[in-house]
Amino acid sequence: MIAHAANSRTCLGFIPIETGVLIISIFGILNKLSGFYGLISLDTSDPVAFVVYIYSLLSIIIFAQGLYGIHTENVRIVRWYVIFYWLDCIVSAITTAIFAIKWYVYTDHSLPELAGDPAKQKEHDDVFRMEGIVSVVMLVVLYLVHIYFAVVLTMYYRTLGRQQYSKLAPSVDEDLEDLGHNKRSARRSQF
Repeated sequence: MIAHAANSRTCLGFIPIETGVLIISIFGILNKLSGFYGLISLDTSDPVAFVVYIYSLLSIIIFAQGLYGIHTENVRIVRWYVIFYWLDCIVSAITTAIFAIKWYVYTDHSLPELAGDPAKQKEHDDVFRMEGIVSVVMLVVLYLVHIYFAVVLTMYYRTLGRQQYSKLAPSVDEDLEDLGHNKRSARRSQF
C-alpha cells in the first residue's frame, strides 16, 4: 500500500496531492488545537499530560508554518514540516502508548457498588474488556492513517523538490551554454 502510495500523484486515489496536503495540514492544526483545551483544565497533576498539552500548542505554530510553506511552495519550509510531521508520528505513538498503559494497566476500573454482585462485576469486566479492544483497534487504525498522511506529505515534498529542480535545471543549462558559447567565440577570435 505504501509503495503504491509513493508512486501516486493523488491523496486517497482521487484528491490532487496539493489539495490532500492542505487538508491533512488543516486537520493536523485542528487536532493540535484540542491540546489547548487540555491546558485550560490546568491539570498539572500528570506531568506527561501537561508536557503533551504544551507540545500540542507549540505544534500548532509548526503546522501553521508548514501550511504557509505549502501555500507558497517553499521547499525548505515544506522539508522541515515533513520532518516534523514524521517526528510527530513518533511522539504521538509514544504518548498514546503511555496513556493507554496508564489507563488499561494501572487505573482501577472496578465499581464499588458491584462488589457484592459477582454476575454484574463479570458483566462490567466483559464490557470494559470489549471497549478496550475496540479502543485499541481504533487507535491502531488512526495511527496507520497518520502514517499514510506522513507518506503523502513526503510525496508532496519530493514532487515539489523535483518541480523546483526542473525549473532550476533549464536556467543552469542556459547559463552553461552561454558560458560555453562565450568561451568558444573567445577562442575563435584569438585565431
